[in-house]
Amino acid sequence: MADKKTVDKVKELLGGHVYGPLKEAAEKWLAEADEKYGDKFDEFKEKSSETLDKLGEIAEKYSDKTIEVSEKLTKAGDKVAEGAEKFAEKAAPVVDGLKEKAAPKIEELKEKAAPKIDELKGKAAPVVDKVTENEFIKQLKAGISSLDEVIDTFSKPEMKEAMGEEAAAQIKAHAEAMKAEGKKFCDCPACTKAREILKDLGVDLETPEVEEAAEEPAAEE
Repeated sequence: MADKKTVDKVKELLGGHVYGPLKEAAEKWLAEADEKYGDKFDEFKEKSSETLDKLGEIAEKYSDKTIEVSEKLTKAGDKVAEGAEKFAEKAAPVVDGLKEKAAPKIEELKEKAAPKIDELKGKAAPVVDKVTENEFIKQLKAGISSLDEVIDTFSKPEMKEAMGEEAAAQIKAHAEAMKAEGKKFCDCPACTKAREILKDLGVDLETPEVEEAAEEPAAEE
């Protein structure tokens, strides 16, 4: 299960440099999510539109009443020009009264519509095929570098040659400092975004999995 926020994060991830298998898995996941999210969202928009139409009808009804009262007062005002101000004063309370009567009805409709709109928003979240999602999760994990991997990579002569010794040393030093603070994973934009998406999908790499210690059976005497 994922929401539109996660879909947007995946699109952002694909906008950067992504290695082949992760890109393929992300695009497949995104294709399913977009398709299912789009269908549900269209349904949500349609239902919301019906609710807004009803609210519009209520507002229009009371608006018509206001116009009707105003027209009658205007005609009377034309006939008795000298009393125009008095008629205007009389019109104001009538219009205000109509607004007051309309407001509770509109609020009542909004309150009734709110749970339905929330329900439709929930249904709009795309349900991605589990096989596709599991593959995506697998590739996201594979694409995240541990600090040990970063340190090892930027210690190699070929990396120093490719990036320059100073740049490689800075990245290595940064990774070592993070590791000293107890952190485990690379904090580059791509790795950070991948970890955020994993968290959205219910996988938190910061929470160590509980592993049962394999105890050797006691030797028989």
